[in-house]
Amino acid sequence: MKKILSALVLITVVALVITSCKKDEVQTVLRKGVPGSLTVSAASPVLVSLNASDTVETFSWQPSQYGFSAAVKYSLYIAKAGSNFTTPKIIDLGAGLSKKFTVSELNQIALLQGIPAGAAGQLEARVRSSISDSIPAVFSNIATINITPYQVIIVYPSLWVPGDYQGWDPPSAPRISSKNSDGVYEGFVNITSGSLQFKINNAPDWNHTNYGDGGGGTLSTNGGNLSVPTIGYYYITANTNSLTWNAKKKTWALIGNGPVASNNWSNDVPMTYNATTGKWSVTTLFVAGEFKFRANSDWNDSKNNFGDNTPADGVPDYNGNNIQVTAGTHTVTLDLHIPGNYTYTIL
Repeated sequence: MKKILSALVLITVVALVITSCKKDEVQTVLRKGVPGSLTVSAASPVLVSLNASDTVETFSWQPSQYGFSAAVKYSLYIAKAGSNFTTPKIIDLGAGLSKKFTVSELNQIALLQGIPAGAAGQLEARVRSSISDSIPAVFSNIATINITPYQVIIVYPSLWVPGDYQGWDPPSAPRISSKNSDGVYEGFVNITSGSLQFKINNAPDWNHTNYGDGGGGTLSTNGGNLSVPTIGYYYITANTNSLTWNAKKKTWALIGNGPVASNNWSNDVPMTYNATTGKWSVTTLFVAGEFKFRANSDWNDSKNNFGDNTPADGVPDYNGNNIQVTAGTHTVTLDLHIPGNYTYTIL
């Protein structure tokens, strides 16, 4: 009987211990986080190149909640509005709860996200919160800002092209530039009047090296004036290493399956040149699709077509990728008047 009682007592004690452990156990349940709200300091930040180093925008967000103390890592995602964050700019911020941007930083993001310089557009931002690879990340609300980026002008090594068409005035003459600083220069010059003669100078004056015609497409420092056969818009190249030059008259157009009038890459849609602004433009109807800029209806010359390589940034690239366009009537502009700083816009 004593043995039976002892066994019963032992069973009771074990049961009490197990019950006590269950009551005292702290259960940690991992659950999906609740993101904090994202706010911006300015809905329409103003970007001005003179204030490039000034702080212009601050993104702030509240801590995400996971129901227990956790080390949360945050990343700020910024993308062009309507892109569904397909190729966002991602800034990893650790445990930070805000991020400030200078004018130049935000301007660069806008340009790289495909908002052309001088065009009004929108950026969207959201914050990604995560604590572990095994737990799904959560995203905050989307905050939108209105923005108009400015063009960042890079002054490359240049030659000046003074001529009869502009009064033989080197300081005001168009330039051709060497983007790779390798002695190979290119640019676009509109020659519309006078004798159609010009020089190529290595400074905006007559006191330095002035290249003239050496015959047979060569340059000479003691030759006569260079010239083109007819008035027009010319793509001029000069190589100061080999002392050679060339000038090709060009007219630009759109071609693709986006412009309706192009009829699926079959026809050029001509653009019109504005001598005052130095830009080519056309307003035409599009379906959702692609296009390129093409000169002289010619695919054979690699310098006769512009696309835009990934990520599309509003800067045309020779032989670049096809440019995406949405359905509707758009005004497309191609600006080639600043050598080495070509741009385009779709409005």
